[in-house]
Amino acid sequence: MQFLHDVLHFLQPYGSHSYFVILAMLLACGFGIPMPEDIILITGGILSSHDITNYWGVVAVGMIGVLGGDGTVFMLGRRFGTRIRSRAFFRKLLSDRRDHQVRGIIQKYGDKVVFMARFMPGLRTPIFFTCGSYHLPPWKFILLDGLAALISVPLWIYVGHLFGSNLEELEIKIRQFQFGIYLVLGLIVLAFVGAALIKRRALRNLPTEDGAQP
Repeated sequence: MQFLHDVLHFLQPYGSHSYFVILAMLLACGFGIPMPEDIILITGGILSSHDITNYWGVVAVGMIGVLGGDGTVFMLGRRFGTRIRSRAFFRKLLSDRRDHQVRGIIQKYGDKVVFMARFMPGLRTPIFFTCGSYHLPPWKFILLDGLAALISVPLWIYVGHLFGSNLEELEIKIRQFQFGIYLVLGLIVLAFVGAALIKRRALRNLPTEDGAQP
């Protein structure tokens, strides 16, 4: 994981001022800049394990950066909708193919996709933007995204803090945690699909007004 080493070497010279750099990087991730958000959080945890930063300070900065970036993208979608896609940067980020894919996911899973998107790198920004353009109530977005962030942000920082003294072991743990997260996310999706199929079948078997089966 070369990016982990690159971020660590980049942040170390900033010392106790690393909080501001971590915050800026996380806000940039919210706009779809291709930097793995989890690696940035893990690196913050590594710095705290060496007493360069404080663990809870990194958690606070991580929550602010993650929710700030997510909320900004959501409000851009809510304020400008598809009009902003005429801009070169957003045209690439919100291509027709990706927009069609994201709208299909939202129509299939509804508001719950906000929670799931926090664990879906690559689709997170388009999903949040599209949810904003659909005028999802801001309180609901903050609630769902906040709940997901309360899981993911402290978790990744803690992984970096716990294994920060052994980068080789840390890389193994990162892969294990990533696999576990994707596995749980897959099970959640299957549960949603299963519940939808059961509900559809139950509605299909409801008797009609004259008492006959449909």
